[in-house]
Amino acid sequence: MNYLMPHSPINPIIESYNGNLKNLKFVLKDMCDIKNIKTSCGNPDFYKACEPAKKHAEFLSNILSEGAILEGITICDEFFYSVIGENSHYGTPKNLNAPNCVPGGSSSGSAAALTTDLFDFSIGSDTGGSVRVPASFCGLLGIRPTHGRINANGVYPMAPSFDTIGWFSNNIKTFQKIGEVLLDKNENENITFNQFVIAEDLLELVDTDIKNQFNSYYKELHPNIKHIRLSKFSKSEIADNFRILQAGEIKEHVIPWIEKNKPKISLEINSRIEMASEILPLEIDAAKTFRQEIISEINNSLPEGDIAIFPTTPFSAPKCGQSDQDLGSDRKKIMEMTSIAGMTSRPQISIPKFKGKTGPVGISILGWQNSDEILLNKLSEI
Repeated sequence: MNYLMPHSPINPIIESYNGNLKNLKFVLKDMCDIKNIKTSCGNPDFYKACEPAKKHAEFLSNILSEGAILEGITICDEFFYSVIGENSHYGTPKNLNAPNCVPGGSSSGSAAALTTDLFDFSIGSDTGGSVRVPASFCGLLGIRPTHGRINANGVYPMAPSFDTIGWFSNNIKTFQKIGEVLLDKNENENITFNQFVIAEDLLELVDTDIKNQFNSYYKELHPNIKHIRLSKFSKSEIADNFRILQAGEIKEHVIPWIEKNKPKISLEINSRIEMASEILPLEIDAAKTFRQEIISEINNSLPEGDIAIFPTTPFSAPKCGQSDQDLGSDRKKIMEMTSIAGMTSRPQISIPKFKGKTGPVGISILGWQNSDEILLNKLSEI
């Protein structure tokens, strides 16, 4: 079980024998409070300095009270700052659905665990793609919900205006049940589904083999589907502004602890921490203005009622063990696909669908804010 943290509890944690999730086994990303257990956030020195939690994070209490059984704590990318899924301290969880390839991150262990048949679901978090990317690379259902739909009390922050709690499963009914437990009350239930549309500007970013499979898929199932462009801006510009805003929040919420405690950090993550520490207030202000413009634009191009469809990632999982420099272009391409949901606080679900050169690639559905339940109910149509 190379996807589990060394401090993962030996015995399962059970708090109820009844409920909507009765007897469902799950694992949890090392990102939050678990009563009487310490957290690492993917860094051994953070674990050493951390105090055992006095109580469970609120979302975890909700899951356990519905009868689910916590079987372990999973490896994640260091301080959640990668979408690749490798951790030089704890190792790379094995992606059994793409041998010798990364699982995707930062919820790497939670995704890799579900490439076995040992668990019913797993919990991760998604800031810039940390559920959606591993879901795509590992061939799983994975959701980034509407920002703020799940209570994050007791979860360690990365970039709070983007951070969401997400989950994985191989089973649609189980996947939907988790939503029933975790998602707070939807105040916009009067908005109904209108149509699926293809996000042509995201489709243009993917490898040819994935694009060909996608085109064959929609021509067979949705031959008259409308094609749209989500944004007039290049996706690299959107991703760059996401990067600046994320870094600015990391500078506020993560870097002060690092400067005070001086932990040992891997070279690849440290380079990103150094980049974040150099972000200027003027850059952040400009990116905030850009974010509001993107929100307004996509509210028009993808209005309430419409659901965009596109491949989740531009390619299948990269091979393990590549240098940070070699992976740089892959990370950039991935972020061009994933940044829109974060910048607009919209829910997105990745669904197993295609076969890339090394393994699975997901298809995504992107809705409007608080359309999470509608997306979950549309899974069987994709």
